[in-house]
Amino acid sequence: MAELAKLIVIYNPFSGRRKVKQLPQMVVNLLADSIYDVLVWPTEKASDVTMLTERAIKEKATIVVAAGGDGTINQVAASLVNTGICLGIIPLGSGNGFARHFNIPLNTEKAILLLNKGLQKDIDTIWINRHCMVNVGGIGFDAHISSLFANNKKRGLQGYVKTIIKQLGYKSELYKIFQNQRLIWQGHAFMISIANATQWGNNVIVHAGALPDDGLLNLIVLEQFSAFELPRILANVLQGKLHLNKKTKVYTGTDFRIEREKDGSVHADGEPLWLGKEININIEPLSLKVLSNG
Repeated sequence: MAELAKLIVIYNPFSGRRKVKQLPQMVVNLLADSIYDVLVWPTEKASDVTMLTERAIKEKATIVVAAGGDGTINQVAASLVNTGICLGIIPLGSGNGFARHFNIPLNTEKAILLLNKGLQKDIDTIWINRHCMVNVGGIGFDAHISSLFANNKKRGLQGYVKTIIKQLGYKSELYKIFQNQRLIWQGHAFMISIANATQWGNNVIVHAGALPDDGLLNLIVLEQFSAFELPRILANVLQGKLHLNKKTKVYTGTDFRIEREKDGSVHADGEPLWLGKEININIEPLSLKVLSNG
């Protein structure tokens, strides 16, 4: 008899989502025991995600499932890069941008059932000063928001919107962007987003043309703008057309360096980082396997 594939689910039992307490039993009930040897591992603290993923690698898992939001997915993915072990996703977060890009159902039961028949896909990973990113990262305003939101008890889209509205007075900063050691842009930017996939979450698109398996990363630079220009920018964001705004510059490539005047916030998949004046952004093509919905 052929050996069953080992599937390990890592989840936070203290998440606010109602169905999380039922998750272990749902996984056991819905996953095909003819395909998988299933294990469900709860975390006790945030750092457990990395520890449990590394344990899953040692135990020769075939699929490691991140049950959580983009931050949990980021932590699991970072350890799975170049291992050949596939990342599965059960979206339980606020925005679920990465899951939405791959058409993973937000309904928990449907997401679990997809693990029975999902298609493996090789995708690129992005490294920001050697911090892994699989979806969207950023410098400037969206990094500032991620830093604030990490400590915000009000989660979900409503929490994001309220935080963003309160911070619209954020001041643009001076940046220089280099590609292949050549200066390609300098000036004051409200934010610089890094897109491997299409959206921040909640179907809010950062760059509709971003593809996670094309060997390229996208920098979306939103230049300093006036209060008069803000309504058009917000409308473009809601329409998924920020990259077409006249205040936006888009650069595509494999390696970039960004210089700024002071240390500050950066985010990778919504996870806040505090980095220095020089930020190196590189791509590692097709270095992660993901279980996708087609």
